[in-house]
Amino acid sequence: MRMGKKCSCGLLTPARSYNKGEEKHMIGINTVSSQSGRAYFADYMKNGYQMIGYARRSAHGTAFFEAVKKAGGIYLDRPQNMNQESKVFLPMGDSRVTQDLEEFIAESEMIILAEPSNFFVESVEKMVEAGLLKYRVPLVLSPSRTFSSPYLWKALGEGYPIACFSTCAYSCKAPAPDVAYIKRRKRNWVVSLEGDFSKKQIAFLQELFPQAVINHVPATTSLGNVGAVFHPATYLLNYEEIQRRKKSGELFSFYMDGIAARPEVGEILDAIDQMRLKIAAGLGYSVFGLKDNPQEERWAELINNMRLKEKPGEDVKELRHIRRDSLHVLNDSITSCEHWLDYTYGVKRIQGESMHKAIGRTPTYQKNSVPQQRYVEEDIPTGLLPLRNLAARLHIDTSAADHVLDLYYKYYDSEKTVGVRTLEEFSNEYIKDYLAGKFFKLTD
Repeated sequence: MRMGKKCSCGLLTPARSYNKGEEKHMIGINTVSSQSGRAYFADYMKNGYQMIGYARRSAHGTAFFEAVKKAGGIYLDRPQNMNQESKVFLPMGDSRVTQDLEEFIAESEMIILAEPSNFFVESVEKMVEAGLLKYRVPLVLSPSRTFSSPYLWKALGEGYPIACFSTCAYSCKAPAPDVAYIKRRKRNWVVSLEGDFSKKQIAFLQELFPQAVINHVPATTSLGNVGAVFHPATYLLNYEEIQRRKKSGELFSFYMDGIAARPEVGEILDAIDQMRLKIAAGLGYSVFGLKDNPQEERWAELINNMRLKEKPGEDVKELRHIRRDSLHVLNDSITSCEHWLDYTYGVKRIQGESMHKAIGRTPTYQKNSVPQQRYVEEDIPTGLLPLRNLAARLHIDTSAADHVLDLYYKYYDSEKTVGVRTLEEFSNEYIKDYLAGKFFKLTD
């Protein structure tokens, strides 16, 4: 190994120079200053992985970069939990943060985009300018929202390897510049592999995310976008009350005040959710929770079998494998929001239960989740809008989604919307082929 060099965060780290095709050794996080970005960075560093985080040269990114540089590491904080994890300081060691995008790309074996998905195109275009195509580093979109890859392939070229998450791996916060707060690690989620992947890359993904159900059917993540159901409608249907409480300094609990206490909001969410499920059913996918064919008995058998295998005090890693293997049937299925709550947060399904009551029983939502602008700025252009437009193509009722979009146009300047995915540039045949996984290829 060559002599060490001082990296941009001020820590002594080994110097590296990578050529195309040469193996790299770091997991890259872009943007590391975000809530989920620092959660990934700290959690994986704590588990022994070598990390490199890219912080933009924005005020927020620079504040994070300087705070971590000054501290020489990052704090990982957790609420009281079964694993008895408490706040811990993680010195950088062989990991680091940088504001040099070329360095970040050259040193990353895999890059997790941990930012709102409406910024993905901008971030990818900048990485392409900084040399991404030379290294062909797989990208992980956390989460991808709806129909990400076709828009990114415009800059990357069709077939570039992209792993799309159906949801972020964490419920997390960023309470201070050098602190990652993980409220909860999500039990399970679906990952669709899109583009050209080697067996080695897939094995590394499965190592990093043992609780993930990995497939190559983008419909499971694009149509499985529950954020498009929960976020925009709840924010906009409560918009005036959210603004009133913000001005007065009162707390507005997004899920408890916004949904659990308002059955009428839950009804709109349910209508949007059914629109999403009808799209999936209309395209021929297996669906759990569709009112005309809910598949409740099959779901109960699936989940009960998983819970029978889970033993109190079981090793966390073993539990992740049990859940992943038990839920493998979700490889090509789309679930309702209530079913998603069941396998993601362990909120046991009650047949016929209303949306607002299911939300009210979800422990992680009872902890005063704060309304966030990204629930509109991200989840309208990359979630609700493309789903609504796809439903319209299939002649499915879009009235609930249209009502929410009308509120968006009332309260927001749509001319300033970033990252819009209208799907207008894609034919019906292309959309069907993409969602079915026709663009996945195993390169080994």
